[in-house]
Amino acid sequence: MREAAEIAKPFGVTLMLEFARTSRFAACLPTALKLVREVNHPNYRVMMDTWHFWGGVSKFEDLDLLRDGELHHLHFEDVPAEPIRELQAQPNRQFPGEGIVPLRRIVEVLKRKKYAGAASLEMFNPMIQAMDPYEVAKKARATIEPLIA
Repeated sequence: MREAAEIAKPFGVTLMLEFARTSRFAACLPTALKLVREVNHPNYRVMMDTWHFWGGVSKFEDLDLLRDGELHHLHFEDVPAEPIRELQAQPNRQFPGEGIVPLRRIVEVLKRKKYAGAASLEMFNPMIQAMDPYEVAKKARATIEPLIA
């Protein structure tokens, strides 16, 4: 990863490690932080997806492991109550505020950790993907803004 980050550097590109709840390599925030810190390169950073964070093995307290400004990007979506988390797949993602993730609490911690980057929405539900993109954007804005204000 260090070599890849070196290759990206002259182009002004930052590579990011996103932990994924089903990964056998990096399934939680502590592992992602450990790997990124070991690489120790300014063009290799950690990102977090709230769906993977809350639906996986990470714990809320893991957010305290973040150093100020260490998080580079945030995917911001929700986890439904049903089906149980172990049975959920990518299409089960929900708009922020429609599920069980304590998103407002997460945002408060991230602000305290000096995260000031983007909060992007990543949805894999075919019904949402079939919607008019403008309507999806309107709904995303309506659900996200109250949580990050």
